[in-house]
Parts: sequence; C-alpha cells; structure tokens
Amino acid sequence: IGHLSVGGYVCAAAVHSAPESADCAPGTALYGEIVAFLYREAELLDSYRFAEWVELFAEDVRYEMPVRTNQVRSSGSGFQQMTFFDDNIVSLRTRVKRLQTESAWAETPPSRTRHFVSNVLAAAGESPDEFAVGLCFMVTRTRSDHGYQMFTGRREDVLRRVGGGHFKIARRRILADQTVLTATNLSVLF
Repeated sequence: IGHLSVGGYVCAAAVHSAPESADCAPGTALYGEIVAFLYREAELLDSYRFAEWVELFAEDVRYEMPVRTNQVRSSGSGFQQMTFFDDNIVSLRTRVKRLQTESAWAETPPSRTRHFVSNVLAAAGESPDEFAVGLCFMVTRTRSDHGYQMFTGRREDVLRRVGGGHFKIARRRILADQTVLTATNLSVLF
C-alpha cells in the first residue's frame, strides 16, 4: 500500500499492522467514529449549517490549501509553499460569519454543494489524543443557473479527541487534483 502521509505525519500503510494504530483500522469502533464524524461534517456543509461546522475545529487549527503544480515525480509532491488559503480559527470564523450575511456576493445566491469523502485511512497521530486521517474528497457545486463545478483531491486531517470524547479538527490540508481551478471563486468550504 505504501505510506500514508497525513498532516506531516508519516504513517506506514501498516495502518493494519502497527500496534499503536490497530484500534483505528477499518472495521473497528474507532474507525467507525472517525468516518461518522466526517460524514456529519459533510452534512453540516451541505445543509448550510456553517456556524455548527466551524465549531468542529480546534482553537489552534491550521486549514490550508496549497497550490499544485505540474512537475516530474523526482521534483517532489507537486505542491508549493504558496497556498490558495491558509486559515486559522479566527479567519475561518470570519469566513463563516460573512457567508451568513447578504454581503457575501460570491455566495448570493448560495451555492448548492455536495461533499463526498471516501478511501478513509486513519492512524495514531503524534499525541495519544490525535489521529492522522487521510481521505479522498469530491465537492460538487452549482449556483444560480450555472453548471457544475467540481473539486477533487486528497485531504490530510488531524483529528483530536477532546473532552466528552468528541473530535475536533486540529489540522486540515486540502490537496486538490487540479493544477488550474476553473471555479468562479473559492468561497466553497472543504
């Protein structure tokens, strides 16, 4: 299977055999909790419940989408240090508040989105309360009478278990497949 690199963590694809990550392998209760969390998050976004969505993030979150470039494999991963966005909790909350006003021109009328997640793999993170989660995503968006716009790629999340046993998103790295984003804007949330 290779290596699962998530949020700066390298988790050997021995996700199935490493003792510290065996409890979050597919089919386990913990894996089910992680996937249910991701599905719930997608539902919040698709039903315009942005205030609830932003509360899923930790206070120290980093939420970034690096720019992808075309290059040969030997030159690296294809992602630059430059980003489309690199948000913290304050900027995420600002984005959400703006979406709830009539001043969000890029979202008036609001986009209709569908967030899909698949190929979820999870492993123990750097801290005992953290989990490195890698997944594939597809986000479709349409607004007004315009056709579909589609974003696909890989997401690298770090989920942190907090009080009450809930998860918070401590880090999200969005790695788009496209080198050129043909969307009219990037107001969609991932």
